[in-house]
Amino acid sequence: MSPQEPMHNLSEKLESSQAHAKKALDTTTAAAREIADSARVIAHSAYCESKQELSAAAREVKHAASATYASFANQTSAVTNKWCERASEIEEELIEHVREKPLQAIGLAFGMGFFLAILLNRK
Repeated sequence: MSPQEPMHNLSEKLESSQAHAKKALDTTTAAAREIADSARVIAHSAYCESKQELSAAAREVKHAASATYASFANQTSAVTNKWCERASEIEEELIEHVREKPLQAIGLAFGMGFFLAILLNRK
């Protein structure tokens, strides 16, 4: 065996190790790319599905809010109409009372005005 033979064997082993390491690196890189591509597809799919679900939820909230608003508007309108009718009735009763007893109405108005003036001028 010549002194160069162990060096030659060592060099071949080193090259073989480098080739195996490169192959392992290439295999790992390819696997990582496949995993990244899969993750990208899954993430995009999840994003699209979530977007659709959120849009559906937003539409449902919008419809519920519209229905609630319409119900509230109807109730408010009914209460307003009821109070307007009652105010008209009170106005008619007051007008009738003033026509029947004008002096009493003037006295009552004077007394209320006097009372309010005293309350408002207090410090």
